[in-house]
Amino acid sequence: MENRKANIRHYDRKILEHQTVGIFVDAENVEMSGLNVYKGRTDYKKLIQTIGSGRRVIRIIYYKPQHKEISEDFKKFWYDQGGEIKRPLKNADSFLTIDAVTLADKMDVIVIVGGDKDYMPLLWYVKSRGCKTEVWSYPETTSATLQETADFFYPIDESFIIKDASRRRAIRPEKDKPEVKEKEKERERPKA
Repeated sequence: MENRKANIRHYDRKILEHQTVGIFVDAENVEMSGLNVYKGRTDYKKLIQTIGSGRRVIRIIYYKPQHKEISEDFKKFWYDQGGEIKRPLKNADSFLTIDAVTLADKMDVIVIVGGDKDYMPLLWYVKSRGCKTEVWSYPETTSATLQETADFFYPIDESFIIKDASRRRAIRPEKDKPEVKEKEKERERPKA
């Protein structure tokens, strides 16, 4: 396993300004990886800016299963980035693959954000159509074979994590608990 990882290409990329890029985000994969590895949320704003830096991003599609919640704030943020949201019944693999294959002839670079090795046949196919392929994902949860299959693998690290204190369960001071407040109100009411 160690030898295989040593062969994975981590290059500084040469940016061609005329490149058209499509970004396909397997939300479930990348979000769970960020939570499990770094205990935080993926900073999509920074990630999209980094991926698209110096290139023409023509599609940004976010795939998240219907049974998973997406906040209104996130939807607004995503649409403000120029992105689309697609909600498959279960996992994103088939939707993402169909979209990438359909759009491959219109793009120079297909970027998969996620580390699922089920995307290997997709990478093989779009490469045969003349597209460059990139995988952006957390290396700790990304298949080594997928990393090797992509033209370029870019590891997402802790700098792409938002540490969200609001998600941690806050411990309320005793005086702020609803039941304590109610008892205080009862004590203050005049007795008949």
